[in-house]
Amino acid sequence: MGWIWEPSRSGFSVMLSGIILWLISSLCLSRADRTFTKVYEPILGTNACFKRLNGTHEIGCRSSSKGDVGILHLIEDKHSINWVLKDGPNPPYIAMLYPIDFTYENIIQFRDSGRVNGVLLLKEKGRNSTSFSKDSTCPNANYGIYNSSSPKHCKNWNPSGNSLLWENLNFPIFYIHSATETDKLLKCFDNFNRPVNGITARGWPLCASQLRSFMLGAVDTPTCLRRSNVFNMNPGAAKVCDPLGDQNIWASLLPHNASSSEPYPNNSLIVIAARIDGASLFDEISPAADSSISGLITVLSIMKHLGDPSIRDQLGSEEEGDNPIKNVYFMLFNGESFGYIGSSRIVYDMGLSNFPFNVSSIRYFIEVNQASVSSSNGSYFLHQSDLSQSKELTDLIEKHKQLLNLKMEVVRPRNEWGLPPSSLQSFLKDRPDLTGIVLTNHKKEYKNKFYNGIFDDKDKISYYYGDRGVYSLQQNVASLAATVSNTVIELLTSSSDLKVTPDPETVDELFHCYLESANCSIFYELTGMKQVPKPYATYVGVATHLTSMSQVCKLVASRYLGYLVENVTESECWKMQKTKGYYWMNESCYDISSINSTEARSPAFLIDGYDWRSGKYSSWTESIWQSFSVRIFIKPSLAHEVITLVSGILMLGLSMLVVGKINEKADIIFESRSEALVC
Repeated sequence: MGWIWEPSRSGFSVMLSGIILWLISSLCLSRADRTFTKVYEPILGTNACFKRLNGTHEIGCRSSSKGDVGILHLIEDKHSINWVLKDGPNPPYIAMLYPIDFTYENIIQFRDSGRVNGVLLLKEKGRNSTSFSKDSTCPNANYGIYNSSSPKHCKNWNPSGNSLLWENLNFPIFYIHSATETDKLLKCFDNFNRPVNGITARGWPLCASQLRSFMLGAVDTPTCLRRSNVFNMNPGAAKVCDPLGDQNIWASLLPHNASSSEPYPNNSLIVIAARIDGASLFDEISPAADSSISGLITVLSIMKHLGDPSIRDQLGSEEEGDNPIKNVYFMLFNGESFGYIGSSRIVYDMGLSNFPFNVSSIRYFIEVNQASVSSSNGSYFLHQSDLSQSKELTDLIEKHKQLLNLKMEVVRPRNEWGLPPSSLQSFLKDRPDLTGIVLTNHKKEYKNKFYNGIFDDKDKISYYYGDRGVYSLQQNVASLAATVSNTVIELLTSSSDLKVTPDPETVDELFHCYLESANCSIFYELTGMKQVPKPYATYVGVATHLTSMSQVCKLVASRYLGYLVENVTESECWKMQKTKGYYWMNESCYDISSINSTEARSPAFLIDGYDWRSGKYSSWTESIWQSFSVRIFIKPSLAHEVITLVSGILMLGLSMLVVGKINEKADIIFESRSEALVC
């Protein structure tokens, strides 16, 4: 005998339903992730085009919040362009193309067609482009010294530029820098999408892609900042956009008594300058090998020459001697690609007496800009400001470049082209009679066909690590640095006996660090830790976050211009970092109090009631984004999708009907038994 519990009909139904729901949910949870990965194939190794805004409009790319979808189609010729623009039967498309076809005309046609939902720029494969600059033909023309009525306002300095960087494209564009991922996209296109005989469209299913690069910022900078202020009622909340900016690096060669109330006299300083930053259409990829790095490395090499104790100790100090030139200042500007952000900010700070000197204190301004020369017939060119009184300076440069067999041509001032785009122009706007020169590798049009582009890399300037031959890039840049250094030495000492010699070894190592791998010996000695095995991006970024590029530039400048402090241990050195400006690097303690960084953010964001439409200062901001992604999948026809949806709805309705009928006939289907004790 025993007790047997007989469940009621309703209890049995509830229990059965619970078991079924548990099984279904368990199955769904266990299979969901695998189902997702089977449907979508992520494309890695990508760089996204993103949105920037200024005082009047927005530029760049964006997708819808959920991403934009289209059928993949490879652009190979005029026929394939027409396919996505008008002939293809299955729009919208995602156009895939190589750099040679990434032209202004093609991208604008895609944008305006209404049939293209995005673009994938593929890694070069066979059809290499001979130029690739998305900057304008006259960079920064609206922020320079020549107004719109001047015949020098917009000279064709960058003939390879197509201005895509400054267009409002409003659909997603990604660069696929991975050869493996490029092959994956091409395989999907060949297997599912490539027209039969190049003419007949393939049937469904087709290979599709979803591009996601949704941007929060929109309209223009004042609108974006206003929305940020409205949305961010509490500190730390997400913003809509941020001003472009980072930090400028500046340093004095000789000691300067910062507490002295005596300002520098007029025309008593030499400034040697270069820019840090580059730009491109895509996030995290702006090599700027010639655009900025070549000039930067030249100035860093000059720092090393003049900061050598055996040289600097003979240059005296600013308080000694009758020489009208009291000191040398080095300046590395950031954000110059976007309206001279860094240089305009320093000039603004000088006007407010927030800098150790003002523009009137500068006797000579020497800027190095695009300095890559790597052949026996290459030459440098010395450009002068229109009102320049630079005979003393140019004569000395001519003298010292001849001693080093360096080819250089002096371009006469007040020529029809005027001064090339340069940071010097920010200073000339404040003081037109400033004597300034710009050293470049071009007389008129840029020799650099990849200016501010993703392919302005080591290959385009013929850099080969370890090649220090007589006509190599390393030797030419080293000779240029030595020429400027010897010129400055003679200006400071009035003597031609003290000289430096070219140092191609240092130049070679610096190029290796900035163009090939940040995990190099120089950066390791400065930081004491391994760095990423790739070069740092040169893009200025946003003012709220310092870039690795600007920080490492400050460290290199500190190593070359800092003063070695002897008999100090590592722990003692770090303790005096804030009080005395000491810094431990290269297994030694250095006094780096003469090397400084200040904010490289446009004055437009500091001036109350600034007129955003005036164009006086750069007003660029960068939109905030959530994430970037590219993925491909096999897409069935619309009819197939509709049938699947309708079938699902019908099955749901049928299931509900069956359950309802079963419930009505439950007394018949499920025999009723009373709960009782059974012996």
